[in-house]
Amino acid sequence: MKVRIKFSKSGSMVYIGHLDIMRYFQKAIRRSGLPIKYSEGFNPHQIMSFAAPLGVGLSSSGEYMDIELKEFVPSQEALQRLQAAMVDGMEVTSFRYLPDNTKNAMSSVNAASYILSYKHPEKFPYTITELQAAKKAFFDDAGTIPIIKKTKKGERELDLKPLIYDFTISEVCNSCGDSGIIFSLLVSTGSTDNIKPELVLDHFFRSMGKTDLGRYDFFIHREDMLTGQAPDFVSLGEIGHDKE
Repeated sequence: MKVRIKFSKSGSMVYIGHLDIMRYFQKAIRRSGLPIKYSEGFNPHQIMSFAAPLGVGLSSSGEYMDIELKEFVPSQEALQRLQAAMVDGMEVTSFRYLPDNTKNAMSSVNAASYILSYKHPEKFPYTITELQAAKKAFFDDAGTIPIIKKTKKGERELDLKPLIYDFTISEVCNSCGDSGIIFSLLVSTGSTDNIKPELVLDHFFRSMGKTDLGRYDFFIHREDMLTGQAPDFVSLGEIGHDKE
């Protein structure tokens, strides 16, 4: 029985890398007592796969892993057992059974949505009006956005424009009277064209002549991961069903 688990990552856990998150969940599932399937062979391991890894320092409310169970456990019971094994900064939010022919999360993900906010909004160098005008020139009216992307095999030239499915900039105010600029991005994610949100912002600010704003100047939060094709993406969390 295939199961998709959705979880969030926040607080100090954002500094834990992907490999350690994998080990963490292996131990958490053992503590929960869920009847997970193991591979066969000399060195059996839990049958488990994760969607696109999250970079260190990023928070998320839409992370996914798939497992296989040897026997049925009601979704709500499984959720409670897993949640009892979590630590601060990790929360399991969904436990859904998948159809047998469902592709695993890793091969299913095609896009991811992010929210980025400047860490020191009172020092942000641009107004919302300036940003909206720059975004129109950079993205809305641009036919292409040619960039050089660094990969493990070197560098390659690509057009960033078709890999950005949505790019919005807004100004938010909270009840305390504070305000800030929010960048919302929906970008290609997966094994073929994996676009990091900070790459988009870097080239956006470069188009404005600003080269000293980098990843570490922003809080980056992954909202969700999606499958399908633009514009009809579906959240990985919407696939499958709760079973009681």
